[in-house]
Amino acid sequence: MLNRVIPLQIRRLDASELGWANERYAEIDFLPSAETDLIAVALAGGTPAGLGRITRLTANSGELGGMYVFPTLRGSGIAKRLIDYLVAECGMKTLFCLPFEHLRDLYAAAGFLPQPVDDTVPPKVLRKYAWCNSHYTERVLLMVRRGPPNLSKS
Repeated sequence: MLNRVIPLQIRRLDASELGWANERYAEIDFLPSAETDLIAVALAGGTPAGLGRITRLTANSGELGGMYVFPTLRGSGIAKRLIDYLVAECGMKTLFCLPFEHLRDLYAAAGFLPQPVDDTVPPKVLRKYAWCNSHYTERVLLMVRRGPPNLSKS
């Protein structure tokens, strides 16, 4: 990818592609997606380059997760574009996320703030947070983004 601009497209994953997405998640030891998740795929020059999803918690809240940029394209801004797309498409006012600690700044730039473990966090998110921190060697953070959804497509 030396000094060459590759066109990037982000779109909703088609239901027929769910098996493929879950195979990618299994390869990196991420939990699988469900048919009810809002899943986005990034395509660089027409080739899959990354994935992300939002799992609905309530009518107006969800959990952003499953963010995965394929190794050959990391550092090219794809994760930010996936986050922006998912936030805009979901229309939810509150989004929780559980990023690995080294990704704190990426999520902070998208409006996510550290969230204390308290009774404002849905039990499903608290269970996943505990599971992630017992399962992965790298620390996982609890973050939240509250407010009107970002409706701009960047």
